[in-house]
Amino acid sequence: MATQFPETICMPLLDPIEVEINQSIDRLISILNQRRIHLLTTLRNRREEIRANQLAPKQIDQQLLEARTLLEGQITHNLLQSMQDKMFAEMEAKRAEIHAKVSPPQELRFMCDTHDLEECIACLGEITQHEIQIPNYSAFQQPVVVVGKRGSGPGELDWPRGVSIDTESGHIYVADMDNSRIQIFSQEGEHLNQFGCQHLFKPSGILINQDNIYVTDTGHHAIFQFKLSCLTMIKQVGSKGSGGEEFDSPRQLAISPNQHLYVPDDHNHRLQIMTTNLEFNGSLQHQTMSRPFDVKFTNNEMFVLSAVDNPCIHVFTLSGEKTRSLITRGENGMQIKMACFFCLDGHNNLLISDLWTDNIKVYSPEGDLLHTIGQQGHQAGMFDYPKGIALHKNSKLISLSDNANFALQIFSD
Repeated sequence: MATQFPETICMPLLDPIEVEINQSIDRLISILNQRRIHLLTTLRNRREEIRANQLAPKQIDQQLLEARTLLEGQITHNLLQSMQDKMFAEMEAKRAEIHAKVSPPQELRFMCDTHDLEECIACLGEITQHEIQIPNYSAFQQPVVVVGKRGSGPGELDWPRGVSIDTESGHIYVADMDNSRIQIFSQEGEHLNQFGCQHLFKPSGILINQDNIYVTDTGHHAIFQFKLSCLTMIKQVGSKGSGGEEFDSPRQLAISPNQHLYVPDDHNHRLQIMTTNLEFNGSLQHQTMSRPFDVKFTNNEMFVLSAVDNPCIHVFTLSGEKTRSLITRGENGMQIKMACFFCLDGHNNLLISDLWTDNIKVYSPEGDLLHTIGQQGHQAGMFDYPKGIALHKNSKLISLSDNANFALQIFSD
């Protein structure tokens, strides 16, 4: 019997090259899959980054708004706290000062007279939101010095008119009309200098603004400009007439908040408007404005004193629109009989020199009488035909040209 062998399975032999190709294809597929996964991941990350960047400005704006609100709240709180602390410190300091002046019984905790209270309020300033409307003028009853007598020598006066105070030095400038000059005095009454004799004839009004001195001359019917630092004349403008560049007795001039000169042109019944270089810039007339003599400005209003023989204060806006009149004669008026000059204090109260009653009257901006300074006479603190009046910027010094007494009276508290 023949021996049988199992059937042999014939397996085809693999070509080494084909194997290598297949392996290369597998590797390439693997690489492509990895690359595809990487690209998808990168794309997803980039998409999320773009979305985050789109939301970032809104988030930043919101954060900035919240930070600003918080900061403003902190600033307001700190400012109010600082103001409150300062106010209480000033109150306590003044309380201690008043206690030191008084020798009271021990049981009294606080005692002061009316003057002390007014002084305390003045030192504290605005302790509420309401401004103090009535300054204390009781200290101005007696002048600290009276300067001058009738004459033409240094320090002597002959019918003095306008007065102006240099806010930097505190020096007082007086229009010495019949001596055709401007005289300069210190706050203590010392005669310092004089100028203008070669140019002026009848100086009436005077104004100091920065490094300029402006003088109106009723004799020349002109405006003069001098240099404050060297007292030399720079310019003369005007002549007698009623034209645009002419005057008929110009009076006490003033400067507006927009730095224009307003010159009362007395007998032409108007205000002439000029630049600080004395270039004409128009005029202001109103049917009720008769013989304007003096003009003053606040931040938003213009006060014009007109008609020496029938005085009246007219109030205008800065654009020239009349708002009201403060009638100065009559039972319901301000009881001013004859006025030429006035000035305003820091509360816009009016200080008017009354030629007829020979005193200074202090009125509120609405025309209510607040105080009266002086009386007729020829001693210190008395007046005879008072004219120019000026108040220092700190409201501590009043200068008044006492016309018929031929003197300059200086008041200070």
